[in-house]
Amino acid sequence: MPKNPPTFSDYSVPVFVGELAEPDVKSHPRSRLFRSKIREGAKRGPNFAGHYTIVGWGCGSSCGSLAIVDATTGQVFHPKNLDAIDNINVDYDALEGSDESLIKYRPDSRLLVIIGGINEDPKLRGISYFVWEHDKLRRVRFVHKPFEVK
Repeated sequence: MPKNPPTFSDYSVPVFVGELAEPDVKSHPRSRLFRSKIREGAKRGPNFAGHYTIVGWGCGSSCGSLAIVDATTGQVFHPKNLDAIDNINVDYDALEGSDESLIKYRPDSRLLVIIGGINEDPKLRGISYFVWEHDKLRRVRFVHKPFEVK
């Protein structure tokens, strides 16, 4: 784990409790392709940044993709800077405790931590710390971990 990484408490927010809006899967072409996954995942309610739900699905044997659904409006976001995440040659030392999830987030925080490769770009392989701001993910820290053949 890198020294002094951003923490979930650095970006804390209150968690929405209320009626969930139906995801608007017609607002974005990518949402239409994954409408069943998005609708089903959004039923779980907010799991990120107070009133958002991260919904994920596989995009290959070592690949995952996600959408972020606003539980209050139903708007669905597909951040371009996080189209796909791969777990090839992951730095498992960065995984804390028994939680081996490559995507870390909490309902009471705007921080999103990605461990692995992003968008098939070798320069983006490592640990990425994003903050959800103004309906976009902003990278606040990155620790490069290049691909190593063992």
